[in-house]
Amino acid sequence: MNATTKAIIARLENKPIVQPGDISAAYGMATPYAIIADIKLGKLAASSVGGKYYISREAAARYIAANEVMPSEGSVKK
Repeated sequence: MNATTKAIIARLENKPIVQPGDISAAYGMATPYAIIADIKLGKLAASSVGGKYYISREAAARYIAANEVMPSEGSVKK
């Protein structure tokens, strides 16, 4: 896990349940629409109650780590 991924996870609210807005805020995104889209696509496990999505902090951390991008050595320009 790279330093950026660790920093994003550290910015998550320190509570057991988070919402899409908490994850998008940790990323610095303006809206949670991309997070909600990933929930609907099955990329992020969540529960829906009353039209709101609830996500375990552990699932959110796994989701953030799964979206980590590590450039291959050949693609880095010097």
